[in-house]
Parts: sequence; C-alpha cells; structure tokens
Amino acid sequence: MKNDQGMAFVDTSFFKAIIDPKDKFHQQAKKIEQKVNQQQISLITSNYVLDESFTLIRIKCGLEIVNELRKYLTTISAILKIVRVSVADEAGAWDWFLKDWSKLSFTDCVSFALMKRLGLKKAAAFDAHFTKAGFELA
Repeated sequence: MKNDQGMAFVDTSFFKAIIDPKDKFHQQAKKIEQKVNQQQISLITSNYVLDESFTLIRIKCGLEIVNELRKYLTTISAILKIVRVSVADEAGAWDWFLKDWSKLSFTDCVSFALMKRLGLKKAAAFDAHFTKAGFELA
C-alpha cells in the first residue's frame, strides 16, 4: 500500500455528491475528483459504505442514478480499493458510536475504525463528523 499521503477514504457523502448533479456538494466533489487524478491519490472505501451509498442514492435519486454510481465505480476501479469490514472494525466502531456527540450511523463509526486500522488520515467526504473524529477532509 502507498503511504497515507497518497490515499483517501471515500464516504457515502462523496459518492452521493459526485453522482448526483443536484447535490449541493456536486461541484466540490468534482474538484476533489480532479485533485485525486492530478495527485494520483488512491481511494479506499468499504463494503459498508457501498451498501449505505446504494441505499441512500436509491431512496433520494432513484435506480437510474444507482446505476450511474455502478458505472462510476467501474471507471475508477483502477484507483479504488474496496475493503471488507472486519469483526475488529465493527468492535472498534462502538468507541465512536456510543459517544454523546456522535449521533452517527454505525456505518460512519465503522469507517472511522477502518481508517484508524489502515492508518488513513484523509476522507473524501462532506460530513463534519470526520473532522470531529480526528480525520482531515480531502
């Protein structure tokens, strides 16, 4: 694996923004995408995030846009690694999930645990909870 400087974790909020032109973060997502390409940053996400992304986009945008996300994932497959969440990641997620401030989805908390395990510091996300949990936004 590359060092952390060349890697970013991809959250549901990024996937939603990049694929939905009506999303308020769409233009910011495009800028992050450009930065990723220019700086040759590798992307990492999890099976949990993909599950959450497909569900959210289906509810908010419909199946047609879900299929656009599937196509997008194919186009970035050379730079996107999908990591399966481990039992240890799930156990570690409880540290964040039970905090008063969090009010997060369990998926976000699992993402934090996974990022910690992999030594990742940056997230392609539009969720302030990542910074509150100690990570940087890409």
